[in-house]
Amino acid sequence: RISDRSAVITTLPSAGLGSEGLDNFFGRRFGFSREEIVALCGAHTLGRHASLLGVSKECLKAPRLTDECIESGKRLPFVANADRFDNSYFQKLIEWDARTLEPGTAYFIPTDAVLVVVPAFRKFVERFARDEPYFFEVFSRAYRKLSSFGFKGAPSERRRGPVIYSPHPPPFPAPET
Repeated sequence: RISDRSAVITTLPSAGLGSEGLDNFFGRRFGFSREEIVALCGAHTLGRHASLLGVSKECLKAPRLTDECIESGKRLPFVANADRFDNSYFQKLIEWDARTLEPGTAYFIPTDAVLVVVPAFRKFVERFARDEPYFFEVFSRAYRKLSSFGFKGAPSERRRGPVIYSPHPPPFPAPET
């Protein structure tokens, strides 16, 4: 089976979004506030992400990625305990920014770093890092909102993950101060 890179781009936000990209994808497209955007990124506490470590040069140069190429990359956990949902993701982001993160305790994608270096997002990272119940509260609200958008596509396409769809995305909310 061949995975088309463009299919991923249309179903998930890019791992390299900057602050404007996060605002556009989650804010303008789906109506999430910045606080909700940061809370949803907290899902990175769970699981692992595919990295390019170990992927051959031939695979990286190919116009299409095969499952074999994708699976050859190393899977890295965002945080050390990737099977527990908590606020450690935010704590590790703050450690990373302070240059106190112990090597091997967290692996971030570029969008994660944006959350801690851009003040409009960082204030929520700091709040969630110190107040886990509040993170759970905001995440629950944002996740319910996210899941209300539903799925689009044939059942065979759904195994790749949900395609978030909103025929009429709500207007972008005013930035928090």
